Amino acid sequence: MTLEQYRKEIAKKSYYRFGQEDLGMRTLNPGCMTQRWCLTGDPKYWTLPSSSMMIKIEEITKGKVKISDLVREHAKKKGDNV
Repeated sequence: MTLEQYRKEIAKKSYYRFGQEDLGMRTLNPGCMTQRWCLTGDPKYWTLPSSSMMIKIEEITKGKVKISDLVREHAKKKGDNV
C-alpha cells in the first residue's frame, strides 16, 4: 500500500492533518512535506522520507505501508516522469 492510499483510505485526513497528527511532524507546513512523500503534486518536488521517518511510517501504519512500498513507488513514479 502506498502512503497516499493509506492517507486517503484509512487515515482520511488532509496532507496537513496527516503529517501533523499521524506522523508527528512539527515543521511550519507538515502538509507540504507529506504531499512530497505521498508523491502527489509536481514531480520535481517528490522525495523519500529519511530512513528514521520511513521506519516511523511503517510503525504508525502498523505495517500497511512498508519501507519497500515507499521506495518502490518512488522509483516507479520517478521513472515515469523522467
